[in-house]
Amino acid sequence: MAEKPIANQTIVAVFAAGENRTSLIDIFGRSKWKLQFTCTLLETQTALSLSPGVVISEVRSSDGHSWNDLLHEIQKMECPPPLIVTDRLADEQLWAEVLNLGAYDLLKTPLDAKEVLYAVSTACRRTESDHEMAGLRKTAASA
Repeated sequence: MAEKPIANQTIVAVFAAGENRTSLIDIFGRSKWKLQFTCTLLETQTALSLSPGVVISEVRSSDGHSWNDLLHEIQKMECPPPLIVTDRLADEQLWAEVLNLGAYDLLKTPLDAKEVLYAVSTACRRTESDHEMAGLRKTAASA
């Protein structure tokens, strides 16, 4: 049985110009995913209005805000997309912090295409499943 396509294939990627941005363009270049790049928290807040399927961000944006600041903005949304954090110095401590505070995953840079595609796909599928279950609960509660 074929998997149902992911509904929202927009990725907001919070990356300054450079190697990681280029890697993401290469990774998603032949896919159905649409990349929306931002550099600052303000730009990202605007892009969040598009209700992306996932957000990928470096630990620190070019305006000095951290992934944690971004996570707080995302968590204000009615249907928050998962946040995947990236860092060159990704270690167990940062991984535990990222997960414990509510982000979806931590990926080490330079980015590996298989890891990125897997993390983005599973994050979106989990979110879709959560939304479907919430809809079922609403339907059951109103019946």
